[in-house]
Amino acid sequence: MSIIKTNILMFLSLTHLFVSCENHANNSNNNNDVKTGNVTFLNESRYNIKIHRDSFSGPVLLELSANAPAKTIPVRVSDNNWGTVFSIEYLYRINEGFDTDSGEVIASGIDPNMQIPYVIKENENITVQIPDPPNPEFKTVFIKILNAHNLPCELKYYGRVLQQNNGNLPIAPGKTGIYKESVPEKGELYSGYTVATAFESVSVPDFTVNNGFIYSFTYDGSSVYKYQSTGKEPEPKIETIVWR
Repeated sequence: MSIIKTNILMFLSLTHLFVSCENHANNSNNNNDVKTGNVTFLNESRYNIKIHRDSFSGPVLLELSANAPAKTIPVRVSDNNWGTVFSIEYLYRINEGFDTDSGEVIASGIDPNMQIPYVIKENENITVQIPDPPNPEFKTVFIKILNAHNLPCELKYYGRVLQQNNGNLPIAPGKTGIYKESVPEKGELYSGYTVATAFESVSVPDFTVNNGFIYSFTYDGSSVYKYQSTGKEPEPKIETIVWR
């Protein structure tokens, strides 16, 4: 047999092998197609939400803002008769407007009882309504400082400069710095804090913080206080993250 004929036969054999492998791979992919049902999520709560599959640490299926229209997505059928669990994470925006120096700051919380089970079958249509959480838990606390002074300032703890939520250190004049913390369940006394510029330092009044709250101060270059129309009070303005 000539060298040319041999090469031709080898080429034809390799081509047949390649086509056979490709067809086998395509058949395998077709056999492994994921079966899904159609799930419509309706956020009836006042929070923005993330919907996790199976557990609160599971993959995020969808994000919905408060008052958003219902959204339908395909979801893999349930693995067994116990069904699929949708775990709801509630989001609360800490800062409003555009005066912040910390970027968008979001508090994340859960209600351990807000895990919604459904048995999802192939091509079945399901509607999941998500209400306000009866007992939301936010495991963080936020401290906000409005810099009403004409110089940049920093929040310090016994002389150590603290980072804002986004990693920034100074708070620019006219801006609000936001600091995120997590404290024990019974709260924690905050003492030893100061707000400082390059030329002066002012003590922050001692105060007790609890998770699930926002504590706001104003710094004017000479004092740190909660601003009221009736005057300056040496305590923070306190807001809850939880809708009531």
